[in-house]
Amino acid sequence: MLINEVANGSAIKIHAVINGHSVVLLTSAIFGVSGGLLVRPMEYFGKYMEILEPSNCEIRNKRDGRVYKFVSTTITPVKTRYGNFHLIKSASMLEPENERKAERFHIEKLGLMSINGNSLDLKNCIVHDVSMRGISLIIDDNTKINIGDHIDVMFRYGAMLHNYELSTIAVRFFTVQDKKAVGCTISNINVDLITLLVSMKKELANLDNVPETDLNPEISQDQQVLEVEEDIAAAIPERPSSITIPANGTSGNNPKTLREQRKEEKMAQQAKDIASLLDLKDI
Repeated sequence: MLINEVANGSAIKIHAVINGHSVVLLTSAIFGVSGGLLVRPMEYFGKYMEILEPSNCEIRNKRDGRVYKFVSTTITPVKTRYGNFHLIKSASMLEPENERKAERFHIEKLGLMSINGNSLDLKNCIVHDVSMRGISLIIDDNTKINIGDHIDVMFRYGAMLHNYELSTIAVRFFTVQDKKAVGCTISNINVDLITLLVSMKKELANLDNVPETDLNPEISQDQQVLEVEEDIAAAIPERPSSITIPANGTSGNNPKTLREQRKEEKMAQQAKDIASLLDLKDI
């Protein structure tokens, strides 16, 4: 399935990494256009998110109820006659999840782990996702783990920051956003884990109740698509009202230097906003 074939009202989850910070964004599909998929806007602290790096995305397609995974190329804000939205672009096909696999739920929380019972040498990790059968951990490059090692994992999750402890065995290595990761089987299926997975499954079920978005009930969706495509094509980036002279004293005549400076300032502000958001969620 192509990105612009996603059904209206489909729930979308975006896993992005901005300056080392993992963020999870939730939105819903409106309709596909020639340039990608128009979705409801994502805004933090009064600013629309702009993600110019590839991001892992999941869509629960309302048409067939299946979950599709893909990698977005860019996620950018767009202004139309109906308001502000985001446009998700992707060059890859949307691949459905293998329904025979245990359903996986993303956690993205900092955790601690001990290897082969060595509780005196705890290592930091990021709990990437978890299922009834296994868990995946993002680890430091200098953390030494071998296939078959016993790994005890501890992490906090939920509004009450409940502490979860799992005993696992390392079975495979892979990468997440170019970071080293290890997949483990869970050797102790306890009540805490089952309760966590049930609650997360209920959260996903609520996403299926997302209503469809009708931008203009007076015209057909095909006509709405044409109007939005016209608005996107006509959008012209605003010119800066003034030219900033770089701190190193250069005149600013080099367009490349100015573009790089504006991009760095924008990324720095985004990183600051995201860091503040994550701090608030963890309190």
